Amino acid sequence: MLVQSVPVSHSPRKRAVYRLVFATRSPYGLWVFGDTVARARATWWETLEEREEDDALFSVASVTRPDPKEVEAKAVPEIAENLAKLLARTRRPVRLVDHTLEVFGSFYGQVTEPVVRKAVQRLHEQGGTPSNGVGVKKTREITLYPGNLAA
Repeated sequence: MLVQSVPVSHSPRKRAVYRLVFATRSPYGLWVFGDTVARARATWWETLEEREEDDALFSVASVTRPDPKEVEAKAVPEIAENLAKLLARTRRPVRLVDHTLEVFGSFYGQVTEPVVRKAVQRLHEQGGTPSNGVGVKKTREITLYPGNLAA
């Protein structure tokens, strides 16, 4: 059984109020949970901004919300590095969904799966894998091959 928890807090800079725990027997469940948490977090921030007062100079959410583009910009290289380490460790083809926590690393529950596809493309551009993620409908279904194997 796979068990994973994600922190739930009022702000990224504050301590977690509680932890949301998810248990599954399927690696697919773990992948989808992380992606869904990231999407829910983004939606929560958007609704928080909508509830702010119209006459306020700055919204509380705009001051405390992490910029999604900044988070993605930090996540792509880290996830690409995680993928490279995974390929180096296993030295064989790996399906992303089978290594969810290793793939997302510290960004699990913070970024959605399209960010992982960008990381795959980055690793491909760097020559780390012949796999480029193109032609695979769902990111989690991508199989990465080590650089010395045919795609």
